[in-house]
Amino acid sequence: YAYSEIENILESNKEEREKFIETIKARIAQRFRSEDFTEPPQIDGRVKSIYSIYKKIFLHHKSIDEIYDKYAVRIIVTTIAECYNVLGLIHDMFRPIPYRFKDYIAMPKPNRYQSLHTTVIGREGIPFEVQIRTQEMHNTAQYGIAAHWKYKQHAGEGSEKEFEWVRRLLENQQD
Repeated sequence: YAYSEIENILESNKEEREKFIETIKARIAQRFRSEDFTEPPQIDGRVKSIYSIYKKIFLHHKSIDEIYDKYAVRIIVTTIAECYNVLGLIHDMFRPIPYRFKDYIAMPKPNRYQSLHTTVIGREGIPFEVQIRTQEMHNTAQYGIAAHWKYKQHAGEGSEKEFEWVRRLLENQQD
């Protein structure tokens, strides 16, 4: 019952939600083509699962309007300067929501998590979160401090598969 209730609140089915994310990603990629980056940014998107939305609504006592990350785009660039440049481009393209910006690059979380987070509204009137970080920041966010050490020791070598077990361990601890 809760699943269908949340889906009704979202007012669109999974395919429509995923199409929204793809449209946003395409718009951002188009804008980035006219910019000068060290390497082309990686643009990923996701739609928060209905179960995750359920947890925020029913377990954390939030209203659907208080959940700003139902849709999220992650942009991975090469340098810290490019992180801030991308932030400016995103705020130029989409209307930022006041008080929904966090600079975890200048002020990292205690666990060394670094990223820029902003919530914006697209032409459709739908809010979505944008996370902006470097590849090293992304590795640390996904795999913890061991990834930071590995990145420093062997920048560019190996694959994320080597730390897959760390990510799974962390996910299991969070559940």
